[in-house]
Amino acid sequence: MIDPSAFIHEKAHLDAETVSLGAGTKIWQFASVIRGAVIGSNCVVAAAAQIDGARIGDDCRIEFGVSVPHGVLIGDRVFIGPGAIFCNDAWPNAGRDGIDHDAVAAGCTIRVEDDASIGAGAIILPGVVIGARAFVAAGAAVDRNVPANMVWRRNGYVGPYPKDYRSRRMRLIC
Repeated sequence: MIDPSAFIHEKAHLDAETVSLGAGTKIWQFASVIRGAVIGSNCVVAAAAQIDGARIGDDCRIEFGVSVPHGVLIGDRVFIGPGAIFCNDAWPNAGRDGIDHDAVAAGCTIRVEDDASIGAGAIILPGVVIGARAFVAAGAAVDRNVPANMVWRRNGYVGPYPKDYRSRRMRLIC
């Protein structure tokens, strides 16, 4: 179901029969929302993003060129930077014989909890949970869970937010 207040750019691709968009959600040009994707209210899906069967909460921002495949569950108020990739296949294989795809997929769900942020170009590997209010740095490859309120840096270091995080951020903004 697509809420009547949702905006869909004329050059976006949407599988209107299978997807769900909440009130006030915006889907921009060349974005693709397909195969049963569910996107909550007041979200923005930027140009060239692909949402393929994923579940996305309310008030999320999915930036340019992000790929969110099936098996990804995203909470509310989540930011995903440009070019971030969610990998949903732990054992990629072009062949189909002899593989129990349901068993493989069962361990590949990626969950991003409320108020988390994922930086540009980050790669999130199968089975990972990114905790509430966690931050993944730009360009990081995440192969393990990131606890709530922690920062995952490019070198894999996990630590708390710096104590002066807000003042540093305000200096950059002002």
